[in-house]
Amino acid sequence: MNFNLLPNEILLAFFDYLNGNDLLHTFYGLNARINAFLYKQYQCYYFKFSVLSKRNFDIIYQQHIPLISDDILALHLSDSDSNPGQSNLLFYYSPSLRQFTHLRSLSLSHLRSKEILLKVSIELSYLVQLTHLKFCVCYIPDYNETDFELLTSNIWNLPNLTYCYFDIRNKRPQSFVIPSKITSSLKYLSIMTEKIKLNSINRLFQCTPYLKYLRARIDCLEHNDDYIGSSFSTLTNLHIFIMASHPSKIISFLRNIPNLHRLNIRIATCYFINGHQWEDLIRNYLPKLRTFHLSMIDLTIDPLMTEERINELMNSFRTSFWIDERRWFVRYMSKKYFIRFGTVSKAFDFIGDTLPSVFKSTDSQDSIEKLYTTMSRISDVTLANQSIASKICFPKLNSLSVKCPINDQYWSMISNLHQVSSLSLHLSTDFSQSELQAFLDRMPHLRTLIIHQDASLPFPMAIFNCTFPSIHYLHLENCKHYFNEEDCTILSHSSLTSQCKQLDILVKNRQSIIILINKMTNLCALRARFTDEKIFEYEPSRMRHNVTDETILCKDEDIQWMIDQLPSTCIITRHPLCINHIRIWLK
Repeated sequence: MNFNLLPNEILLAFFDYLNGNDLLHTFYGLNARINAFLYKQYQCYYFKFSVLSKRNFDIIYQQHIPLISDDILALHLSDSDSNPGQSNLLFYYSPSLRQFTHLRSLSLSHLRSKEILLKVSIELSYLVQLTHLKFCVCYIPDYNETDFELLTSNIWNLPNLTYCYFDIRNKRPQSFVIPSKITSSLKYLSIMTEKIKLNSINRLFQCTPYLKYLRARIDCLEHNDDYIGSSFSTLTNLHIFIMASHPSKIISFLRNIPNLHRLNIRIATCYFINGHQWEDLIRNYLPKLRTFHLSMIDLTIDPLMTEERINELMNSFRTSFWIDERRWFVRYMSKKYFIRFGTVSKAFDFIGDTLPSVFKSTDSQDSIEKLYTTMSRISDVTLANQSIASKICFPKLNSLSVKCPINDQYWSMISNLHQVSSLSLHLSTDFSQSELQAFLDRMPHLRTLIIHQDASLPFPMAIFNCTFPSIHYLHLENCKHYFNEEDCTILSHSSLTSQCKQLDILVKNRQSIIILINKMTNLCALRARFTDEKIFEYEPSRMRHNVTDETILCKDEDIQWMIDQLPSTCIITRHPLCINHIRIWLK
């Protein structure tokens, strides 16, 4: 069937499966009828700009957005290292968000600019159709309490907002600013960074009376006893991390959520809540609870427990309530200065320097061998040097850290590397090219590579003679090696960079950066540092894009030199948190 002959109803249904990026890139320009349909009849655009190349972002924003702004339902922007300066560029092309009259979802990731965040905060009042708002991994060092008050007040004023994800950080951890407004629409709230003091939780529910889902960090460490419980009857799903000095405060809080269906709770405490206490709480105060995920971590300085105490806690989770009625099983794991009790989950991400030295479970079918078969990630670079039973294996890894050389025991434990997409490689003086090549050949889906090297050791340039799979994200800043012009030429001709889209690197001089940009044909984003000096402090982002507004040019010598050398279509920014890092968004 000829695509051009399909009726509009089928086109509408088909186009709804595509995001605006792909829709315009694929179908605009096909013929006059499709062009008219995209501009005049299709009204459900959603754009994920965070995955766009610089060139495609410019095309979409300059050619299409002005003509379809009323039909855009969702926008996702990002200032990550993959697309630095994107939010600045958006607000250059679109000075105001109010043109997006039907916008329902707005997502902002990796923002570093207070100016941009304040602009968004002020313009929220014009987005009256907004139902979803997300701030993800935003770090604004000079954002103060007054700024937070303005933002939360404007969020709580949105008449149709049902979902809010709040992950904005500044220099010092602080308590979440409870808004003074009352929202009648917000039902799903995630507060990922700022903690909420237990004695402020009632006020949060008072200003969010229809809340069904809450994800937050709650601080119960203060020793005052001024918390007075209040019923939170609308809440059905709770995902919290609690810092607590005593179990009574946690129990007192949870007793007031009678309609809770799902509870995911992580507790850092000096006193564990045993199985009998949890059973009493659930039976008498949480009768509707059906899903329960628990993790308890010991906060004591010397968390060494006697075998008798460990068994006592484990046995408290072995009653018929846990084993027969609910079938919720609990694991105990410990290593040096770490103790964790938690319900058994389907997947386990182990992060640490050593594997658990002690393992116990209330599930008779559970074992440490079974735990390892579910692990998707290992960050322990000395794993192969540890004394581990020969029957241990990790068949489902997708992220791995390994130190060369690799011994035979490693191959017996990690026999299947087919799913590995991310590798952190730690090089040593015993680096073997043939050994590394054999290792790489077993990872056909590897896309992210991070290379570590001690600064006292010479960098093994022979690594670039290996044949690599399609590496898209290459991180060389941990090599502690500053690449000169010759090094950069060798690197750019290696299979390691043939498909590379994002590169982080240390360079000897600015000319090295030009070589990389000119020779790495698929490179979209580059982060480079060319001085030994590390200064981590906030500096306003400075940028240059393909417009004539010279007022935004940075006068810094290095960035100015880049501006003169590179095409005007590049965005060049100084990293806002590390002023000796230069970020370039290329194409």
